[in-house]
Amino acid sequence: MKLILSLTLIWELFSTAGALQCQTCTNQQCLTTVPLTCSSETACVTASIQANISGSSIQQLYKACAPSSLCPAPGSQTFSGNVGFANSVVSAKCCNTDNCNTDILPFPAAQTNNSLECFTCDLFTSNCTSSVQCKGVEDSCFQATLTIESTTFLAFGCTSANVCAAASQGSIPFLQSANTTGSSCCGSSLCNTVKTTSGAGCRIKLGMIHLLLGLLMFTLC
Repeated sequence: MKLILSLTLIWELFSTAGALQCQTCTNQQCLTTVPLTCSSETACVTASIQANISGSSIQQLYKACAPSSLCPAPGSQTFSGNVGFANSVVSAKCCNTDNCNTDILPFPAAQTNNSLECFTCDLFTSNCTSSVQCKGVEDSCFQATLTIESTTFLAFGCTSANVCAAASQGSIPFLQSANTTGSSCCGSSLCNTVKTTSGAGCRIKLGMIHLLLGLLMFTLC
């Protein structure tokens, strides 16, 4: 019995010693940070998020532990999502040493239109046959089902390939509060063919907008 207890203690000590520690924000403005011992994450991330909805701009800083789906390798990358009435662009930097995510990155500059066009949904109706012009690094069209606070929504629009890669592993960057199912991406204009559903429209619950703003989307349609 003593041998078992000793081996367990040694294992716990080694596990704790090997765990990565990252800075994490204590509020949405990230005015202060505290160190957090990661559970199974393999990297730290710092990000500056520029979100816009119906002409209103919101900026947010983000620091946290990051899974390999979000940070497959150290370095900088840009995430982006666009559903027409709302879009979000994220400048992110990944690193893999203790408390390495202390930098505050510049907020992303406005992106210009590219050649890709994707289906999206009207804000106030169930009509998901309109289109949105993609911008900057948005090289994919997406469709997904989101569940937030026991409410299920459809989501369509433009996004960047790194968001698709993360979503395929069951998570959407910077939107841990949403459960994602049936997500798919494609790389040609209007390839995210709209699927109609019975009993549920594409309307946003306006009270949930603040939950989504400043977070990399798939936003609700």
